[in-house]
Amino acid sequence: MNRARVAGRTLRGSATVIATTLILVPIAIVVVAAFSPEDYFEFPPPGLSGRWFVEFFRLENMRSAFALSVELALLAATLSTVLGTLGALFLARRRGAVAALLQGLFLAPLVFPTIILGVALLLLYKTLGMPVFPGLLLAHCIVAMPYGFRTVLASAQALDPALEEAGQSLGAGPLRTFLLLTLPLIWQGVLSGWLFAFIVSFGELNTALFLTGPGVTTLPIEIFSYLQFQGSQLVIAAASTLQIALIVILVTAIERIVGIGRIIRAR
Repeated sequence: MNRARVAGRTLRGSATVIATTLILVPIAIVVVAAFSPEDYFEFPPPGLSGRWFVEFFRLENMRSAFALSVELALLAATLSTVLGTLGALFLARRRGAVAALLQGLFLAPLVFPTIILGVALLLLYKTLGMPVFPGLLLAHCIVAMPYGFRTVLASAQALDPALEEAGQSLGAGPLRTFLLLTLPLIWQGVLSGWLFAFIVSFGELNTALFLTGPGVTTLPIEIFSYLQFQGSQLVIAAASTLQIALIVILVTAIERIVGIGRIIRAR
């Protein structure tokens, strides 16, 4: 039995190390390559330089795409978290086939191919004459909403309904109960859902591939186009490093506020 347990732990540990290596090593290579002083990809680089970050911000299309991606991710994460929170609070105390169906609809973008969603939205927008930016924002909200919904649903289901009933019995209306009682108790789930929604929206490619237009291009689309038609890999490495840095800064800030362990438990 002891040998079997040791063998099981060793196997699990080896699998964890292999998975972590496969995830982190390619990212580390991209980050290190972004600081190369050479005109071509070489790893390890012969020195360190910030020339490719300067080149990234020198290119107007890259700057505008980066700014648009940040703006879009902020708006999409906020809207999807608000809508997901409302849906989660509505379904937290409900059971039955209808509640299960609604939960499935909220979570459907997690399993539904986003490239098919992009094609479907493109056809719908063409029919309705939808402007590019609102249509792109709506698509990002759809893709990001399950993350806000799922985290808030877990927090709301763990909330004792007697607390809300006590607040209402003391004269608080539904809105006041939510603002003064419910929200302070579930804010960790709301914040963690917003973070996951921001990350998903910021890196979304498949849906945006069909919905962007002239002057409205997100950073993942710009990177994809740059690799296709211009091909400077080190500019792309700098752009990817900036994406990673922004996400790391957000995760670190929320870790200071909430704590990664609480975020994971909220999921």
